[in-house]
Order: sequence, then C-alpha cells, then structure tokens
Amino acid sequence: MRLGYMTNAFGPLVGDGAGVTSVKDIRYLTMGDDEQILKQITEVGFKSIEVLEGNLTKYSGDLAVLKDMLKKYDAELMSVCVGANFIYKDALEDEMYHMEAVAKAAKEVGATYIALCGGAIRGKGIQDGDYKLLGEGLDEARKVFDAYGLEASYHPHLGSMAESPDQIDKLFAVTDIAICPDLAHLAAGGGNPLEIVKKYYGRISFMHLKDLDDNGFAPLGTGRIDIVSILDYLKEKGYKGDYLVEIDGYAGDPLEACRVSYDFLKGKLF
Repeated sequence: MRLGYMTNAFGPLVGDGAGVTSVKDIRYLTMGDDEQILKQITEVGFKSIEVLEGNLTKYSGDLAVLKDMLKKYDAELMSVCVGANFIYKDALEDEMYHMEAVAKAAKEVGATYIALCGGAIRGKGIQDGDYKLLGEGLDEARKVFDAYGLEASYHPHLGSMAESPDQIDKLFAVTDIAICPDLAHLAAGGGNPLEIVKKYYGRISFMHLKDLDDNGFAPLGTGRIDIVSILDYLKEKGYKGDYLVEIDGYAGDPLEACRVSYDFLKGKLF
C-alpha cells in the first residue's frame, strides 16, 4: 500500500491557454512552484504524489527535470489526473491524441494510475445517449493507457455527468473502466460514500480521500464523512490498493491541510 498526496491544492487551478483554441491541448494545470510544493508535501511525510496532467506534460520536452526533482525528494509519481469531455464525436480523435501525450509522459516518469475526470455537460443539459458516448470515450482512453501499462479509472466528480449516485450507475453500466472513488465528491453529489464503495468495490483502482464540511472540501477528520468506517471496510475486504489524499478547493492553508490529513491517517493506514 502506498499513500500519496495531490499537489493541486497548492496553487490556483487553470486550463492551459492553448486549449482555448485546440482540443488536443486542453489541460488542467496547477499554478505554482512544483519543486516547492513537492518539498512541502514530502516533509510532511507523503512520498507519493498525484499531479494534474498539465503539471506533467509541461515537462514533456525534458522529463529528466521532473524525474530528477522526484529523486531529490525521494518521491514518486503515483498518479495523474486527466480532464475529458468525451461526448463530442468530432473532437474525440484529438482527445485521444491528448491521452497519448499524457500516457507517454506518465509512463516515462513511472506513474501507476490515471484518474479520468469529466464527461461534458452540454449547454442544453445532459442528452439521451451522452452516457453511451462518455462510456465509449472512456473505453478508448483506457486502451491508450493500457498500451503504456497504466491503470486508467474514472473519478466521479462534481460538475460532470457522473455526479449523483444515479448518474454514476448510468455511466458504469455502459463502460468497463475501473473506478477511483473520491469520498467527498461522492458525498457532495448526494451519495453515501461507504455504500458506493461497497457497490463498486470489485472495480476500485485506487482511492481518493478527502473530507467534506459545510464550507466544502476539508482536511481528513475535520468534516462529516465517516472515513474510519470506510477504511475499516476496505481493510475487512482485504483491499491492498493505494490511497491518494486530495484536499482541493479548501479555503485554509494547503500545507496545514496536508499535515492534518497525514496526522489523521496515523494509526489508521500506517
């Protein structure tokens, strides 16, 4: 079992500017000093990280820079979060070009997992057939990542087509892709995180841990999600996969959120 931390809380989240005009260049990107962020996370105790796709592919011209940075702090890249629309047929070819670019870089840096977030919502709302289109797109993306030995999963996410429990069920009925459950997104979408983890246990790739309070996403142990019960269930089932802590969208100090979450997991996961 590995325990990692997501870097995206340490700076503003933006989209890569080139994506405004070219679908193949759409990227999530955290603005910040990547090395300083890595230094802070590893000093807390986490030795694995997840990054947004843009924070990986911006090094594509010289991935040795990123690999050397990870080596310097005795860290590894566990996973990469990738955004996807996947319901626009004319754009799908360029979206797969994007997936290929991420896969090449992720493989070279040593990542294990790809967490796909998305499923575009049209201006006129979700239409009949959109779940089938999203499922087909996810299956195509999985083929790309499979070819590089990377484990792709779908991360149900607020603001996407798979937010509520019913929507999650609709999507996973039309794709065989694995799931990356994020406890706070599941709760904020109106679901019971434990029940959804139970329902999809056999399809879990890796876990995203975060808490939820009245103000939004929160450090572990400070919100209303019964995280201990979920961890206990996973242990009882013999889950031996990895965990990634992500406290994005938190209004407080990101470093403090990192420390609080790490301390919460002491005696529970390590």
